[in-house]
Amino acid sequence: MKSRQGTFQKQIFLSVFAGVACLFFFACGIPVYYVIEPPLAENIPTVDTDDISKKYFSFICPYNSSSENSEFTLYGTDIYYKIYNSLDDMNAEISSINSRNSEYSSSGFDKIMELNYQTLWLASGASPVVPKTTASRTVRLRLCSDIGYDPELYDVTNDTLISIPYRKGTGSTGSGNMSFDFTSNYYPVSTDSDAKIKEDIQNNGVWYVNLYAVTVGRDTSLASQYSSLLFLGNIKIQQTQ
Repeated sequence: MKSRQGTFQKQIFLSVFAGVACLFFFACGIPVYYVIEPPLAENIPTVDTDDISKKYFSFICPYNSSSENSEFTLYGTDIYYKIYNSLDDMNAEISSINSRNSEYSSSGFDKIMELNYQTLWLASGASPVVPKTTASRTVRLRLCSDIGYDPELYDVTNDTLISIPYRKGTGSTGSGNMSFDFTSNYYPVSTDSDAKIKEDIQNNGVWYVNLYAVTVGRDTSLASQYSSLLFLGNIKIQQTQ
């Protein structure tokens, strides 16, 4: 679909594509609407995905040159994650997030903030992790090392490595290791801000990571505005010795 953008007096509509999330607030007493399209899913792995070649997340960032105006700046896409040692806990929180997420609201984003999801960090330090461009592009994310595969955030469309993904700095990363390659000496603990860990669960070194993506921009007051969430999927990570 073609993007649309129109202005009527002080009421402003920014339309990137149809069928998108709508964020509502007031400016000078006049309602102003920003319509931001979330990323689009391509490959969604689950904890049951055993084929190593398919244990990656991929999505499309649908940007174009008309996605901004004088009232709104689109920045790009951020990725949020959380680590669990209980599959039941992860599924319960996914259900809670789903109940809040809707295409015309940022309520889903508000919910993952309540649940303490963390922004994926990159070796490059880029924020957001996938900056806006003037054309749509497909992005692939591998969180951890597997046989024949390395961690990466990769621009498939332009055949370019964006950066290497890392965890947010936490208590268990004190040695400087912030990767998702867990070992018997480095793994999530209950005090980590990016994890929900039950100490009484014997998980045999198995960890679950759940992810979402969201499009982000700012208005003239520099307030961040968010699209609805895109569920990216989840994977199971087996720690090594």
